[in-house]
Amino acid sequence: MSSTSKVVVGVEEVGTAAAALRWAAAAARRRGAALHLVRAVPYPAAADAATAWAVAGLLEDLEEAARATVAEAAALVRAEAPDVVVTTAVERGAPRPVLLRACGDAALVVTGRRRREGRRWAVPGLRLGSTSLFLAAHAPCSAVVVPADAPDGARGVVVGFDGSPLAARALEVAAAEAERLGEGLRVVHAVHLQLDPSLAVDPGLCEQLREDAVQRAREVVRVAVQEVVAAHPVPVEQVVPADAFASDALLDAARGARLLVVGSRGHGAFLRALLGSTSHAVLQSAEVPVLVVPDAERAAAHHRRPDLAASAG
Repeated sequence: MSSTSKVVVGVEEVGTAAAALRWAAAAARRRGAALHLVRAVPYPAAADAATAWAVAGLLEDLEEAARATVAEAAALVRAEAPDVVVTTAVERGAPRPVLLRACGDAALVVTGRRRREGRRWAVPGLRLGSTSLFLAAHAPCSAVVVPADAPDGARGVVVGFDGSPLAARALEVAAAEAERLGEGLRVVHAVHLQLDPSLAVDPGLCEQLREDAVQRAREVVRVAVQEVVAAHPVPVEQVVPADAFASDALLDAARGARLLVVGSRGHGAFLRALLGSTSHAVLQSAEVPVLVVPDAERAAAHHRRPDLAASAG
């Protein structure tokens, strides 16, 4: 196996993470990779020196419970994929830095997303767990978020494309995933024109501008796809909707898909900026597994500065 022949899974309670565990096991099997299950045990806070002894005992209890959870998760994935090598780790620390360190040499890092039922208190736009969002924005490898209730009978891989270098990388990753899965690939390039209001007096000109923009987008997709399918020969469908926001177009195209692939942005102050508004919206709302492809700069920075994981909160 190569140094990146590893799929990392952040383990929660097995009942809520079963879909992510099964997805990761299947992904590892398709790659001929090992599966590494990781459970973080945050340090309990001691109020003062007098309670420190109690915290130490609590930490041992938490670690014991975490080891039991990881053992249960390992049993599940071994039953699903008995030919996959499974390793486990229980580490002290917050989930973000623990998982970021673990995925430094991985091909994928996978987390689950809980069901939404019964969470009426959830704030719109903040439904996804902070650890999953953090990994999508910071992991040096592709990060996958798997919903607990992905639809049955799903078919196809969908990828967002806008002609940028990162989108080209996402397209290549999506084509490789489609080839592994034996599925077709749907490439979505949304065209959203912001026309000058003065053009409203000439509807014919507005329509012509839209048609021209769609044709340019189709040509950009055609050229990019031609290069990718030479390495990954899969059936490809172009979807180029006019007057559509990228996130809406992707969510619509991904209904019933096995996987949705998007690119992330590199560096910035906030998660929404790091991910880009489209990727952020897709992660929050998609009902299928979403794979977020990191930019090359982020991966290079992680390998130059492995200590970055220590600063993750």
